[in-house]
Amino acid sequence: MAEQGSAGEPAEEPGDAQQVRQPSRTERILAQAEERKRAAQPPDARTYALARVLGKVVFGACIGEEVRGLENVPREGPLLIAANHLSYLEPPLIATAISRRITFLAGHELYEIGWLSWVLRTLGALPVRRGGARDLDAIRAAMELLKRGEAVGIFPEGGIGERSVLTRAKPGISLLAQRTGAPILLIGISGTERLSSVRPFLTARLGRPRVRITIGKPFLPNFGPGRPDHQAVADEVMERIAALVPERYRGEYRDVSRES
Repeated sequence: MAEQGSAGEPAEEPGDAQQVRQPSRTERILAQAEERKRAAQPPDARTYALARVLGKVVFGACIGEEVRGLENVPREGPLLIAANHLSYLEPPLIATAISRRITFLAGHELYEIGWLSWVLRTLGALPVRRGGARDLDAIRAAMELLKRGEAVGIFPEGGIGERSVLTRAKPGISLLAQRTGAPILLIGISGTERLSSVRPFLTARLGRPRVRITIGKPFLPNFGPGRPDHQAVADEVMERIAALVPERYRGEYRDVSRES
């Protein structure tokens, strides 16, 4: 029989814990809206510029990457930047190569890696929680940025490619382009898969050119009438990226011709 409290009420059992009040559905929606509002801000200009300078110094000294096609980058207006993903180096490499501020969509698990977490937070990246509500929050935040004329970076494969080759694209990039009307700037990257540890990174310049960044011309997908086929558009994006990298990287999209 439970002991009686001072007021005659049953005393709380030792194992019982006071229940924490759960937020209501309205409170959760408001909190998510506030989170999207905070996320849908471009990176701080001064901090971003300082990070770019630091990145240029480090990459220039260690990698000496070759960048082609900078003339294809629009100077203003909404822009979806799509690139293949071979390593953790692509976001900072793209950010240092292109002078425009870029907000990257990055998998939330990347924030568990010390140095990379610092880089992503400095660049103002949007964390994407795959398969959850936060995924939609990040997409909405990216749409708001694009509608305001900002540049958003995305890796259509949704993660680092297996065996350092292109893998099947996710349809998210098509949804962003269709909802915002933003052109897609294509970037093909090769060589970063070799720089996964400190020594190859520090000595990469000796084997120059090891890392190459090729920027293609921006394009507007043709969604046509009716319900768009987002997977088909995402595949077209990856086919165009495949044409910017050497054949050994093309993987799922090997049956394309290399651009000159």
